[in-house]
Amino acid sequence: MNLTGHWHFFEQFEAGFDMGYALLKQVKQKVTGTLIYREYIYGEGSFLIEIDVMGDVVDDRLMLQGQRYEILESAEDIIYCLDDRIAELSNPNRIEGHSVDDQNLEGRFLLRRVGSDPM
Repeated sequence: MNLTGHWHFFEQFEAGFDMGYALLKQVKQKVTGTLIYREYIYGEGSFLIEIDVMGDVVDDRLMLQGQRYEILESAEDIIYCLDDRIAELSNPNRIEGHSVDDQNLEGRFLLRRVGSDPM
């Protein structure tokens, strides 16, 4: 399965959720890309962020690590903790997995290929 393409992105975590998209490029087992999404924190508002990611496909698993981020829009200063994301690859149009940042905050995420059937 090749992950190159445009994906819708959604993530749920204890303090809120993220909605946006991802652009991924896969060459052999290496994956690079960009996530751009709005993070909504319950009771605190939202901000828009862009994250460069890099990772590997190993067997049927995707492992992505955040490399750098840029806050694109925010009402206040943001210090963001980059996530590691691990997902099982069982469907060519969906990537589901979990994330954890360096503060041990965990989330569940879904990437759905743009143009795919919603399943």
